Amino acid sequence: MKKNIFLTISLLLLTVGLMAQSAENVIKSAVEKLKSYDNIEIAFEYNMIHTEAGIYETMEGSGFLQGDAYKLKIMGQDIVCDGTTRWIYNADAEEVIISSVDKNDDSSSPFQIINNYNENISAKFVEESGNIRKIEVKTLFGNDDNEKVIITLDIKSLEIKDLHVLDKDKTEFVYEIKKFVTNQILPVDFFTFKASDYPDAEIIDMR
Repeated sequence: MKKNIFLTISLLLLTVGLMAQSAENVIKSAVEKLKSYDNIEIAFEYNMIHTEAGIYETMEGSGFLQGDAYKLKIMGQDIVCDGTTRWIYNADAEEVIISSVDKNDDSSSPFQIINNYNENISAKFVEESGNIRKIEVKTLFGNDDNEKVIITLDIKSLEIKDLHVLDKDKTEFVYEIKKFVTNQILPVDFFTFKASDYPDAEIIDMR
């Protein structure tokens, strides 16, 4: 679940700042641009669709990222990480799980996955209509749960229209970026979990 959440954020971030060039260079340019920001705030709406199962759900997510630190609200969870310790609050279970960050884990943070995507993808343009282009992106990881990602953008305005992620069990996730803000001044303790915000939650320390 953690890896899928981070992959979701990472793919959304990769769609920001795309340049009108070859498909794989588009992704590499986006990675370099993202690395140049001090921090990032993102908000998005996403739909989960599985036609055969009759599933259509609409949800929202948001987050802040700064180096190895991040704060996310997604899929009923609040996730806070200062780069060393991770706190995950699950609203349904009313519990907070505390764990140490494994620095050797390539999926330990959204930016780690972004770095991985820079060197481990194949990409191609699959459709064009006027200024609109669609780019198909596939990872080269053998254990990736996603079959492919389709990014739709306007090459004139560089505006992202939508992002479609199709996983191997034919579930489709459609994302729309609502907010993208960079280089804000954040409090020193912004990426530190505050237990006082969750007074009724059970604390489970797994460190």
